[in-house]
Amino acid sequence: MDRFMDIGHVAETLPDLSEALDDPRLRQFGLVGGVLLVAVGALLSLAPASGQWLFWSYAVAATLVFIGVPLLCLGLAAPDPEPGSLFHLGIELTTTQRRAVALGSLCITATPIVIAVGTPLGLPTLVLAIAAATAILGSVLVLTGFVAWTSAAIAEPSRH
Repeated sequence: MDRFMDIGHVAETLPDLSEALDDPRLRQFGLVGGVLLVAVGALLSLAPASGQWLFWSYAVAATLVFIGVPLLCLGLAAPDPEPGSLFHLGIELTTTQRRAVALGSLCITATPIVIAVGTPLGLPTLVLAIAAATAILGSVLVLTGFVAWTSAAIAEPSRH
């Protein structure tokens, strides 16, 4: 059991972030999983609910969307598979752009967690400010990755 408590051993066994972001299987998982989570969240928010179920319906729908959108962004940022593949979109981000999208996705995913953990502590204004700042930072990072790729594709269309 002490091997699991050894920080050096655990750090050596963790996967490399660059290696994980360079895995082309992330595209299929991100696109399919992201679209499904966003669709279920949207349908759940449209479903008629009343009374005590109204809050839970919207809370679960929002959480699904807040997890589905970053997952979809990670799927779009993943390496493009072979040209004949169903998931070939022509979007090929650099490693730095993928890292920006991944960090932004993590920030967006952390937003509902911040609200869920912080609200019971009785600091609603501070919690909402932190959650809003986290969501904005995450959105800016995700957009930065994709805008950088778009500007490079426009500047040098022969490479893309």
